[in-house]
Amino acid sequence: MKQKTTAVILRSHNDMPLIAKTLEMLSKQTLPFHLIALDNESSDGTLEEIRKYTDDIITIPAGTYVPGPVLNIGIEAAKDYNRFIVFLNSDCTPDNEFWLEEMLKGFHEEKIAAVFGRQMPREDCKPIFAKDTDDTYGDGERQQYWKHCFSMASSAIDRTCWEEAPFREDIQYSEDIDWTWRARQRGWKIQYVKDSKVYHSHNYSWKAFKRRHYGEGKAEAAIFSWDRWEKTFLRYSFLPYLRQILSDWKFGLREKKIAILFHSPVIRLAQLIGRRKGFNEGIRELKGKA
Repeated sequence: MKQKTTAVILRSHNDMPLIAKTLEMLSKQTLPFHLIALDNESSDGTLEEIRKYTDDIITIPAGTYVPGPVLNIGIEAAKDYNRFIVFLNSDCTPDNEFWLEEMLKGFHEEKIAAVFGRQMPREDCKPIFAKDTDDTYGDGERQQYWKHCFSMASSAIDRTCWEEAPFREDIQYSEDIDWTWRARQRGWKIQYVKDSKVYHSHNYSWKAFKRRHYGEGKAEAAIFSWDRWEKTFLRYSFLPYLRQILSDWKFGLREKKIAILFHSPVIRLAQLIGRRKGFNEGIRELKGKA
């Protein structure tokens, strides 16, 4: 019956050939599910690949993609299915047939707003970005030291929590961080499920890495509260820059990946510049609204 079937929402845009492997592994899952695709007018064969697995496709017009509204559209489309709605980006390839089963195990008690799974670097991932992926996910040990951690790329939410407060539609980045952080403030929990695994990583250029962190910095300014010290260049930007380089160098020496010793200061500078610029713009916008 519909109401007992889990809806899996897949977001896509020109992700061939990765999406072919993602859909193949998705079709092998141990639990039944209904696939809903949200495609941003792909033109590289992605849409044709999706049609092999589902006719339930919602087209997001080119140039109109904003994460919050798109997620809300997907959840609304899944209203007749299980209250636990699963999300998978088209470039996130499940590691095995238990990805969905393990994900849903995360809802092991009441008041869990969302669960998110482990992301692992692909074989072609550059060492510094592979390290970032493993640091963020891995066994989840490091997450306890951070203010908040979540990723929508491979995740699931409880529609009951979403009905209290949908995704914000006025931010371009970190809508998943915003939504889960607000859920936590209302007494909900966020659960990491390390045994629900996907392969997902990117090899960023200097410019692309800077752009990514610009968006995240701007979103952080709006999502979290900051005291005067936390907003300073020293605390928010320079000290994290030094700590990150030190961590990268330790990793590079331990794993005998010497290239990372030279790559780290350069790519982390892109991170610093982008994130600082985005954060400053976000703080200015908040002051303008006050």
